[in-house]
Amino acid sequence: MPTIQGKIVKAFEPRSGQNDRGKWMAQDFLLESYDQPYPRKCLFSVWGEDRLIQFNIKEGDDLAVDIDLDARERNGRYYNSVRAWRVVRITPPQMEDVAGTANQPLPPPQAPSAAPIGEAAGADATPIGAMPPSGDPLAPTDGDATEDLPF
Repeated sequence: MPTIQGKIVKAFEPRSGQNDRGKWMAQDFLLESYDQPYPRKCLFSVWGEDRLIQFNIKEGDDLAVDIDLDARERNGRYYNSVRAWRVVRITPPQMEDVAGTANQPLPPPQAPSAAPIGEAAGADATPIGAMPPSGDPLAPTDGDATEDLPF
């Protein structure tokens, strides 16, 4: 089943009880994923006193958690169950900011080009927004009367 990586942001109080199969113990944990820029949270449970001791999960731990997803029905409604069956301690990935750099300075600004805008195209370049020489804006300017498009 899926593996979720992240940091434990909340460890809830353990629960225990007795049923027809014997004594049981469970604890819920809230994990925040490393997804950037929008981290997601997942609430999962660890069942069994032996697993709780083995995993020894604490708030602030960086973990890779293998989970089982299941749904069960009660009174016509379905409820999801997210249970951890393996937990591995990991080193958190290097987080990057939204620009994609890890606290690196911005590059220096580029120097302006030597030629002003308009001169690079040539001295006879028509300024942007200038009207064609004739008074009719739809008249062809190149002497090509076969083209009927104004641009």
